[in-house]
Amino acid sequence: MLLLTLFAFIAGLVTILSPCILPVLPIVLSGSVNGGKKRPLGIVTGFIVSFTFFTLLLSTIVKATGLPADGLRTIAVIIIAVFGFGLLVPSFQLLLERIFTRLTQTILTLDSRVRGNDVITSGKIDTRNEYISGFFIGLSLGLVWAPCVGPILASVITLAATSSLNLSAFFITLAYSIGTAIPLLGITYGGRTLLQRMPWLVKRSATIQKIFGVLMIITALSIYLNIDRTFQTYILKTFPNYGVGLTKFEDIPIVKNALKQLTNKPTDESKRGKPM
Repeated sequence: MLLLTLFAFIAGLVTILSPCILPVLPIVLSGSVNGGKKRPLGIVTGFIVSFTFFTLLLSTIVKATGLPADGLRTIAVIIIAVFGFGLLVPSFQLLLERIFTRLTQTILTLDSRVRGNDVITSGKIDTRNEYISGFFIGLSLGLVWAPCVGPILASVITLAATSSLNLSAFFITLAYSIGTAIPLLGITYGGRTLLQRMPWLVKRSATIQKIFGVLMIITALSIYLNIDRTFQTYILKTFPNYGVGLTKFEDIPIVKNALKQLTNKPTDESKRGKPM
């Protein structure tokens, strides 16, 4: 398990070089133009939680609720479009901030009661607002992002589809998510640093914010129309060796053997069903 977890983490890191990341870059970069330092952390945390959870349990959720798998994508599209509209229209952004302020106050109040501390400062609320709003963006990002998966994540997805999940699959998926989130966080903070160090960009920050608002709405619309999937398919067909090259390190014998053990490993339920 440790070997596959390590390679899954590396696979997540190199995902940033794949063409599959391009459709969601406007969503990631939106964290550079709006909000404080906590917003990018919220985005990557939401992404890790969302991608890990839904990669492992999507098929179970669909079977249990009867909801179509793309129904969750539609929810994500709405979230992305709402935040894009907030970047585009200042008055709507203020409305969103009020909503997140109330949500943050509720969370901080519950947290204070648990810890026995009733002091809730405005600084805490502002910081948590940034984090929570970013977290919701990250949740939507994890729902709509379809990575160019290699053998490791493909095996985990297969296990999830057949309801044969185990603890190893969880840690492997989590490692992949964290590996992907690290360069995404670097892109967000890099964009923020670039904006702060160039005075002419700072002067045009309002315009840049509106541009990213438009890009997020366009991204939401393209996801809703499945243009993102069409784009990814086109890129992979046009540059087939590019995608293969990024996952080639997963095809080494030691990884193949570990994957074979993972997919052939019996679940706890099957163990309990065997006679002693």
